[in-house]
Amino acid sequence: MTGCTSENLPAPMCRVDTAVTQDISANAGCIIRVRNSLVTITHKRSDKLDIPGGTSDGKESAACTAHRETWEETGFNVEVKQLLGKNENGFHYYACQLSGDFTGEITEFPLPDSARGEVTHIRLLDPFDITEQQWRFRNRLPALREMFNKTGKKPSTELEQVQ
Repeated sequence: MTGCTSENLPAPMCRVDTAVTQDISANAGCIIRVRNSLVTITHKRSDKLDIPGGTSDGKESAACTAHRETWEETGFNVEVKQLLGKNENGFHYYACQLSGDFTGEITEFPLPDSARGEVTHIRLLDPFDITEQQWRFRNRLPALREMFNKTGKKPSTELEQVQ
């Protein structure tokens, strides 16, 4: 978070687990689990829910794209863990872990200045209570729930293709 200044802070150094392959540049995002809740953002234009993530700058790995986009949209300096899946457009979904002691007692977070043009809310929500009408890419919600269930588990040898 930016604290007492209104200036945007530069993204911190990319934090990626050593087991994550970083040789692919792709659009990516973070599935962040806090107990039984998912960190969600609400997009300003569509007023729909999604995970933090976005477009690669072309010079960074997909894992670092997930890290940077999560920082820009939430202010959270996550550690990118395992790759959970990819969708048909090549978007990479990573399990990401928050730093610090997030217990789930706080369910809505303040917006960093860097997110105000794109995001209206950062919330912890139960992904199984979210309806397809609330989700930005409604056809991807079932796959997102499956990946959410995989967070915190041992990485599998097969990568899921998200529809």
